[in-house]
Amino acid sequence: MSNVQQPSIPPANVSSPGANPVRRFLQYLLNTREAGIFVIVLLVILLLSLASPYFLTVSNLQIVARLISLNAIIAIGMTMVILLGDIDLSVGSVAALASVITGFVMMRMGLNMPIGVVVLISILAGLLVGVLVGLINGYLIIKTDVPAFIITLGMMGIARGIALVITKGSSISGLPSSYLELGQGFFLGIPIPVWIMLVLAVAAHIFLSRTATGRHIYFTGSNKEAAALSGIPVNRIKILVFIICSTLAATEAVIETSRLSTAQPALGVGYELTAIGAVIIGGASFLGGEGTILGTLLGATLLGLIANGLVLLGVSSYWQTVFSGTIIIIAVTLDMWRKRRSA
Repeated sequence: MSNVQQPSIPPANVSSPGANPVRRFLQYLLNTREAGIFVIVLLVILLLSLASPYFLTVSNLQIVARLISLNAIIAIGMTMVILLGDIDLSVGSVAALASVITGFVMMRMGLNMPIGVVVLISILAGLLVGVLVGLINGYLIIKTDVPAFIITLGMMGIARGIALVITKGSSISGLPSSYLELGQGFFLGIPIPVWIMLVLAVAAHIFLSRTATGRHIYFTGSNKEAAALSGIPVNRIKILVFIICSTLAATEAVIETSRLSTAQPALGVGYELTAIGAVIIGGASFLGGEGTILGTLLGATLLGLIANGLVLLGVSSYWQTVFSGTIIIIAVTLDMWRKRRSA
């Protein structure tokens, strides 16, 4: 039992009770992995501010905020999967299928019902896609004992294929303006998707750090066998996590479909790489049991800033994929090296 990996659950307090609260808070920040990522994010912001006069404009910051929030929503779900030591490669295709189902239901229902009811039912239909795909992924993983990588790789093709079959490869347009407000509107001068992301991030943080189920996710990712022997319902935890991950991918799709004004079967290509990159950059371990929502948000912010910076500097945005892949390799390599050093 000496080699059992201990879960990295964010501590509530790491200093003596009598310490100065401000100093205690600063010490906590300096001792967390997120502090280094935060410094890098600040440096990137400074460099982009100096490199382009358009970076700090209101319109550009709104664009960046929307991009980061949409990436972060999927990455929050991916965080929980990676905490289990698993991976979900189907999130991009789930986003495409959820987008198509949302648009398809919205247009088919037409004017037979009040527009508000139509929009609500369509959104729920899109979210239901995420629930069903996550349930299927989790069930197949625990029943077949096939690695999540393989199951979700297959689901990537299935979900994308269904989206293409439904639309015959074309986009669905003509969506009602009341629905478009979800992805294009503002509240208090801040894009609505940012508010949605913040609510989801806070809820996910509380879930992981303040509930028994959240702590069970950490323990299961640290050592599945030990968790099962401790009475933790490992299979139910796994199904729940994959449902959450796919549902958040569908949530992103509902919002992005509104932002783009069209439902697209091509939506979500490469989103799994961006989500995984955000989680790993944020300090999560591919071995499971380590990671935080705050780290994931910082990772998503860094990738969003890089993508925006490439556009502002006249570099093809396709280079973002190159950067994401490179950073993932470096982050995982460093994590494995750190594990071997501490073993």
